[in-house]
Amino acid sequence: MPGWDCSANVPLSITEQSIYNLNHRKVLADLITRAMRIKGDVDVELFERAVPTVVNAYPIFRCRYRDEPAIRSFDDIELDYMDIRHMSEAHITSFLRQFSSSPMDLNSDQLLGLSLFRTGEDEYIFLTKCHHIITDGISLSLLWAESLAAYLAMGAGKSYKPRGESTDFADYINFEETYLGTERGQKASYYWRNKLELQREAVWQASHQEIVSINCDEVILNIDGADFTQIQANVSDAEISLFVFLCAAYEQTLCEFLHHDFWLNTSLSLRLKREHRYILGPMFRYGNLSVCRNESWSEKLVRLSREIRHAMRTAYAADSIGPHGSIGHNLNASSCFLITFLQAEEHHEGFTAVYTGETSEWVEISENLKIHTTPLPTRLTPYGIYLSLAVYGGQLRASFIYNVNCFSFKQVESIADRWCLRSIYGADEKMPPL
Repeated sequence: MPGWDCSANVPLSITEQSIYNLNHRKVLADLITRAMRIKGDVDVELFERAVPTVVNAYPIFRCRYRDEPAIRSFDDIELDYMDIRHMSEAHITSFLRQFSSSPMDLNSDQLLGLSLFRTGEDEYIFLTKCHHIITDGISLSLLWAESLAAYLAMGAGKSYKPRGESTDFADYINFEETYLGTERGQKASYYWRNKLELQREAVWQASHQEIVSINCDEVILNIDGADFTQIQANVSDAEISLFVFLCAAYEQTLCEFLHHDFWLNTSLSLRLKREHRYILGPMFRYGNLSVCRNESWSEKLVRLSREIRHAMRTAYAADSIGPHGSIGHNLNASSCFLITFLQAEEHHEGFTAVYTGETSEWVEISENLKIHTTPLPTRLTPYGIYLSLAVYGGQLRASFIYNVNCFSFKQVESIADRWCLRSIYGADEKMPPL
């Protein structure tokens, strides 16, 4: 399959098909929204040309879906500009809340929204809002970076050609289908389907609950200094990865607070695979991690290390009980929890952190332009709690994004504090009582 030459005939990837099926079974606001504040002398007309030049070079961002089975179509995307300097800060916050969280119709709406709002004499907000079916968070970060690079180059009078890909998302789909047809791929697919099938009855029982809305709030912890040093020492002593250790602390904490069946999932970005590191698109797969209440801390570390290692090796076939999974489409948010992890120490410090939304520090990108991410007033997630972890230099940032209809702020604060203590102390005998 020579890239997108087959156009609408390129089939849907496993991830696309799962999200497409889910959106046709129940209403789900499956959005990624991110806002960047820009301070300086912005040439609005140039910005309106530069950003679409980059975006429209990648067919996955222009993609639309219709019919059953789904057929692709493609439409160019434009950037919307609005001068909202007349609004107060409170009105701007309210406006962004409504604008960023309004649902997208998978069959009729443009699935990537690009907006530039002028909020002051030399102040702007660049808002991107997209449906998860066409992209993931890392793709959005790469798109931000390339869009600003195009704007700066064109502003300096240089021609700009979007970064060419040696492979693109259509090539990835071909790779995925080829892999699943191999003996190794078939074994991986059997493993995941069998694992999930064993839990079908429990999923069926959990799904027969009243569906709650997906309005969310957030609790953030920043761990650094002696505490983070101690966590790293614990990880080294256990001879496991930092992600496994933090996953174990998350599961152990949830087991202490939740007294019903729940499912823990981890989002494994396929960018771990070298050949797909810079492909833009929804390149993630959910791996279902077993939840075991009756095991020691050391047993949990060993088990999760094994499960996560296996999931990473078979990520192309991994499925999930979570909202995007083959048998979890009707699961209530209160039964489903997610953990993701971004290890950013190997990237350029500061710049990447801005694009991924993990810092709000101003970063200068030219003599008269600087940027930082700004938190949006509302978050949406179909999970009870989505724990997003990021490591930058000597700091661990933990964001507990929780469904406000499942938990109160005080409850999540208690969960977050207990998770932090578990990460620092590790073994049961060192933990203070609840």
